[in-house]
Amino acid sequence: MKNKVALIIPYYGSLPSYFPLFISSMKNKPLDVLFFSDNSAPENLPSNIVWKTVEFEELKKLFDEKLDMNVSLDKPYKFCDLRPAFGLVFENFLEEYDFWGTSDVDLVLGNFEKFISEEVLSKTDVYSSSKSYLTGPFFLIRNNSYCNMLFKNSRDWLKVCTTKKYLRFEECGGNYFKKLKRGVSIFDLNTRIQSFTEILFIEAQKGLRLLFTDTILETKGTVPAQVTENEVLYQGKEYLLLHYIFIKQKFYFFANPAIKNLPCYINSFGIFKSKPSLINFLLSVNLLNAIKNLPYGVIRRIRHKYLPPDKNNIRYLEPKI
Repeated sequence: MKNKVALIIPYYGSLPSYFPLFISSMKNKPLDVLFFSDNSAPENLPSNIVWKTVEFEELKKLFDEKLDMNVSLDKPYKFCDLRPAFGLVFENFLEEYDFWGTSDVDLVLGNFEKFISEEVLSKTDVYSSSKSYLTGPFFLIRNNSYCNMLFKNSRDWLKVCTTKKYLRFEECGGNYFKKLKRGVSIFDLNTRIQSFTEILFIEAQKGLRLLFTDTILETKGTVPAQVTENEVLYQGKEYLLLHYIFIKQKFYFFANPAIKNLPCYINSFGIFKSKPSLINFLLSVNLLNAIKNLPYGVIRRIRHKYLPPDKNNIRYLEPKI
């Protein structure tokens, strides 16, 4: 592609068992993935994966330096809030790129060039895989000084940088996803902070070119998505990417570490090499995992139904795999 694209991913902590599938889906894509991690580089990475082993404290110093403040970055999950600032913070690594973006690793990327072609990029400043808000799991931003400083237009950007709690700044400032998907304007919501999505919609009225389109698949049930190295299909429809955000919360979800490459099938029971049926599920390690984690699932269900939610818990409750 004429336009060079880089995805920036700071990742600290153990790599998940489904990580090889993420890497497999990025192979041969017309983009580079820049990892900053305290993990050593995995073996046999594709040539478009650039791995930089950096201690967490060292990366935190970079954020402090570029944002000219003591950023409240005590835990890696806070990186999500700071995603809109990546263009500024990582500017020295992005000089050769026309677009930068970010991605979660609990996903697989499909046909990038079909959804984000050269023509699309030529007419776009910000790409989101949802019509309603900027999607933290995957977005792209034109790499220029105007776009890279947009996050500072928020009246709350200093609060975001100096607050330990994750505020969903990069998306919509809170759990307003269902309302936004129903068509409610973000300007009509009493959001707790002025999110980056709101800033982008304000700037769009002044000429910023947004392409917000529903190309992310976040399935919840047992109907499997078929994933190849260059395609994500679900119930006859093709998507740019499949995000595991809901299915990985199921206590019986199992990402078989033996499955390291695409193609595969993915549903709420986990990852399968062949299309899952009742028979091959009963004969799979996914069933053993479901039985093993059944007590956890029962406890989790009781907690969610009868106990008030822990509003300070920003992580999804997941069984250990």
